[in-house]
Amino acid sequence: MSDDDKRSFWTSLPGILTGAAALLTAIGGLIYHHQSKQAANPDSATQAQVRVVSAKEGGAKPGSDGKAARLEETRPPEGFEEKASYQGDCANPPAGESCISFRDQYQMLVKDEVPKRHNDIGEWDKHSIMEAVGKHASYQHILGTKYVKILPK
Repeated sequence: MSDDDKRSFWTSLPGILTGAAALLTAIGGLIYHHQSKQAANPDSATQAQVRVVSAKEGGAKPGSDGKAARLEETRPPEGFEEKASYQGDCANPPAGESCISFRDQYQMLVKDEVPKRHNDIGEWDKHSIMEAVGKHASYQHILGTKYVKILPK
């Protein structure tokens, strides 16, 4: 056998590297495909969250690509309603009323005696739910939103 017929390990290295690169590319493609499928099909906990087209916004509006873009909003948990924050001075509320200040700067004016301490009672859509307990009712607020719930005693 002559020296030209023998091939050393180093002459096949480019072939090995090319094969390894192709294998890594294929694995990367499968991982990407698997992750994009998961994002398109969220788990059942996320699917349970109801999303509706906002009637206030008039439904669909054209997007930047000329197609209709859906304007969505998340419905609050049962019993919660949207209420604007009290804009008055919480340091001096009207006579017979208390001003509840939550840590997100949301303020609520109520006809009740409410201590300044609030309890963290849960979470909704990645927002903490805080509760202030007064003599006549419990006052709940979803932080970072305008959603409140009043539970009379």
